[in-house]
Amino acid sequence: MSSYRKSEILRVAKIIIAAWCLSANVACRGTDPQGNSSPQNTEIAGRSETQLLLNDAVLEQSSNQGNLSWKIKSETATYSADQKNAYLEKITANLIDNGKIILQVSAEQGEVRDNNNLILLQDKVVAVDPRSDIVLNSDRAEWRPQENILIITENLRVNNSNLEVTANQAKYFSDRENLELTGQVVVNAVDPYLIMSTERLLWKIPQKRLIGNLPWQVVRYQEDIVTDRLVADRGEVDLQQNILSLSQNIEIISLDPQLQIATNAAQWDYQNRLVTATEPIQVVDRQRQLDVTGNQGQVDLIAEVVTLQGGVKGIDNRELSTLHSQELTWDIPGQTVTATGNVVYNEP
Repeated sequence: MSSYRKSEILRVAKIIIAAWCLSANVACRGTDPQGNSSPQNTEIAGRSETQLLLNDAVLEQSSNQGNLSWKIKSETATYSADQKNAYLEKITANLIDNGKIILQVSAEQGEVRDNNNLILLQDKVVAVDPRSDIVLNSDRAEWRPQENILIITENLRVNNSNLEVTANQAKYFSDRENLELTGQVVVNAVDPYLIMSTERLLWKIPQKRLIGNLPWQVVRYQEDIVTDRLVADRGEVDLQQNILSLSQNIEIISLDPQLQIATNAAQWDYQNRLVTATEPIQVVDRQRQLDVTGNQGQVDLIAEVVTLQGGVKGIDNRELSTLHSQELTWDIPGQTVTATGNVVYNEP
């Protein structure tokens, strides 16, 4: 055999061995307990200095117990000269817990960093949780599989069977199935159609709850017509029961009937348009110039009936009359007010 032929065979063998060793290193390398969880630069780096290009690459990570934690497939994987970073194209990945897939991720581009603890994703990023069928779409994301966190850094769009959500940024905790949303959060719910907006929201997906600790606004629609508008400092939505629990500086404006409701603690059954206040409540009919207050009460916006209890006071600004009682029922369509308990009525 010629010396040239021997040299060529040796060169090819070295490349195959190097590729096998590098793939094994990526697939089997464990988590560095001292790894930095906040890399300084989360942009996908350039590839000017590279060592090896692999097609149809597979990267895997196992737990300390030897169980498969995540698996990534990409059309191409280009490794840096120091073998610390891998640049990926056309990515599909699975996050696995106890042998079950709990998150499916895809993207056009990606990069593996920080000893496999950080995976940067960009361009058509899609994450699906098969447990709840929630789908997260974004332009850019950071995936930290060992921490069970997917950080959405640009233009989040979320869908499931009941909600559509948009936000500037979010964190999805796949172990708890919780989604923390921040920045121009808008939630669209169906049946009935609601639009909720705030700056920060926690979506507890298994519990079917939305929790907001910052001021938010809600608009309710019936066949594309606005029926109610609401503002409050804090709120929690029970998506299963269709109830919104509100606190602090609550104002509900009903367009039919034309009522304005104010209180600091209430539950709003937005399916049946029923407001129940557990603290002092004020109901104003600006068209009829009527103003009633009580220590607690209920407003049925479909039946158009207001019921108040405790320290009730009513003011008719047209007739300049006042009414005091312990209980009051105001039938708006029937134009009747029924008062009971220590009733005192005054008129000019």
